[in-house]
Amino acid sequence: MLLLRELLVLVHLVGFALLFGGWAAQAARGRTTTTTLFRTGLGIMIVSGLLLAIPFPAGIHLDYVKLAVKLMIAFAIGGTFGVVITRERAGRPTKAPFWTIGALSLLNAGIAVLWH
Repeated sequence: MLLLRELLVLVHLVGFALLFGGWAAQAARGRTTTTTLFRTGLGIMIVSGLLLAIPFPAGIHLDYVKLAVKLMIAFAIGGTFGVVITRERAGRPTKAPFWTIGALSLLNAGIAVLWH
């Protein structure tokens, strides 16, 4: 069971890499549009994060406050994606929501690493 949990952590990290890497690639090109790559990364992060919130193997201690904060940030990223996509379709892309996605992604990773 511990191996399964570690594999889920790996999948979660791949989701973060897709999300933040896709965002960083767009930012480096000076584009403020979303791509399927980092939208998929967000989905992978949310699903694997929810699976990691299941207390297995038995006896493992989870910090549910930390998990709730990370989930709320992930939903905020998803909502910001909605704003960016809506503005893209209307032909009015804006920089602020795009940069918010990157900042919230980095914040979520920081919470995962630094909150003990």
